[in-house]
Amino acid sequence: MRKGRWSLFINQKLQQSKLSTLMVTCFIAFNLLLVSVVVWLAYQSFSAVTFAEISKARLALLNESTRRGFDFITGVTGTAYALASNRELSSLLETADTGRLAQIHQRREVSRTLDHTMVVSEGITSIELYTDAFNEVTVTMADRIFPVDTIEHDSWFATLEKADAAWVPLRENESGQSLVGYAQRIFDSRGGTVAYVLIRLSRADIVRRFADVPMVLDGKVLLVDTAGNVVMQMGRVDPTGEKERADRRNEASKVQETGEAVNSSSSIIDSAWIQEHVQHGADGYEVVSGQPGGAQLVLYSRPAMLQWRLVQTIPVYTLLSPLRQAGWQILGIAVLGLLCSAVLAYLFVRQIIRPLRQLIKRMRQLEKGDFDTRVQLSFTEEYAHLAYGFNHMASQLTTLMEQVKDESRAKREAQTGLLEAQIKPHFLYNTLDMIHWRALDYEAKDISRMIVQLSKLLRIGLSGGRLFIRVRDELEHARCYVNIQSERLPFSIQYQERIDPHIRGCYIPKIILQPFIENAVMHGHPEEGTLRIQVHMHEVEAPHQDIVIRITDNGRGLPEGWKLEETCGIGVRNVHQRIQLYCGKRYGVQLSDRESGGVEVTITLPRIETDEQLNLWLDGEK
Repeated sequence: MRKGRWSLFINQKLQQSKLSTLMVTCFIAFNLLLVSVVVWLAYQSFSAVTFAEISKARLALLNESTRRGFDFITGVTGTAYALASNRELSSLLETADTGRLAQIHQRREVSRTLDHTMVVSEGITSIELYTDAFNEVTVTMADRIFPVDTIEHDSWFATLEKADAAWVPLRENESGQSLVGYAQRIFDSRGGTVAYVLIRLSRADIVRRFADVPMVLDGKVLLVDTAGNVVMQMGRVDPTGEKERADRRNEASKVQETGEAVNSSSSIIDSAWIQEHVQHGADGYEVVSGQPGGAQLVLYSRPAMLQWRLVQTIPVYTLLSPLRQAGWQILGIAVLGLLCSAVLAYLFVRQIIRPLRQLIKRMRQLEKGDFDTRVQLSFTEEYAHLAYGFNHMASQLTTLMEQVKDESRAKREAQTGLLEAQIKPHFLYNTLDMIHWRALDYEAKDISRMIVQLSKLLRIGLSGGRLFIRVRDELEHARCYVNIQSERLPFSIQYQERIDPHIRGCYIPKIILQPFIENAVMHGHPEEGTLRIQVHMHEVEAPHQDIVIRITDNGRGLPEGWKLEETCGIGVRNVHQRIQLYCGKRYGVQLSDRESGGVEVTITLPRIETDEQLNLWLDGEK
């Protein structure tokens, strides 16, 4: 009762109000809602796009830092190549025709060459040479020349045998520092492998390379090795940059002494998080929420040649701080625009009332049957749309029936397409053809025959999107299905056709035989071991020129109490609905049990011989 009184009160107030007041109020309310939604959506969209662009820019900077930090790899490979291409070193390693004293001299010269290269090369832990050229020489002093069998059992040696050079993982040395190395084969003048040079780099050597790399980024930067372990942590850069570089040098010195990774327990990421989220061989970023300091943006760079990378964490609040200021500015502009629009609405409402009266007058003329009446276009955009709509409506009344007819046909085609899509196969001809030829390559002729039959079955079933096909095509479709089933079923199928030759060229809805043949194959289970299926088609003259199709089998028959209206199967109901949709309620499907056993299916269809008759049936004019 109270709700009804409130409704009556509101209606009375609206009737007593002026149209100008109502329009201004509604205009302001609508603008307020519209501006609020637009500002919120714009802010959210702009925030997402800006955050993504900032993240990509930070990721590019992190990749550049990674590249600059690992640019020493070029120097390491250059050192190895210089040793491998040194002709003097290669000649010293050829000891086949030299005596013991000469070999001792040659070994000393090789050791001196390695020591000199070690001195002039920066950031290298050691340079070792593995060769069998000096196995018969007694070592009188320590050097870096070892027999080849020292490294033959290492996991990376097999890889080196397949390439001239490679980066290899190494075991920890005596000091406990994990190492990586670059191995290069040295060839003699005949092209054979005479030695292997191995350049070792400790983890501290690599960490030291990042001491002077400028990290002009917020948050924390972690140096991560191949296994995902945090090797070093770098903090925010100070204005001068000197304090940061000093701290990094101290951290690198600490890693070199202890050989342990930097403790990252206080960070939002650790080794387990890196191994779980960071993709191998790729860069990317991810937002991690639920942390005490708020959401964090975690960026990981593309790994360098050593498969080491940089991982950076930045507070999202810091990244979006300038964006929040821009958001408040946008909100202020929106409020100011809303106030200005309210004033303009009040000024223009009085001008809007005048064309409204003209529109009402023309509508009354239209109600009396004057379809030639027209409304002059108003200078106001809203009323210009109303006037154009009124004029267009009056001029288009004569074409509405034709549009309704076209829409009805489109609706029927859409409904039929939806029903037909439930049983229409969706395969690719190219794939079937490839399988067919592959089966022939392996002399699997039975598989090839099944593929050919399936290809025909699909081609006829799709039929270029046509709804009706010729009787001969429908029969070919059914025969393809029977041939496929005969190849895979444990019992034999006898399929017979008795077709009136006068109706082979008539049009019928496609895929109406296969569902009933499939039901006979799947559910018939004949007791005598052979399934017999017969298809009989003939025409009936009275009272209409119709086509009658009878499909019989010797199976078990229909279940007790089976009804077409209550069946849950898709195929039978689909065929019945399609026939009635295009041909009318007089046509359709009937199923019954045979006295001698099995099922008899009777399908009644109109006789359609030409394309013109088919178009009339599709347009609903028959």
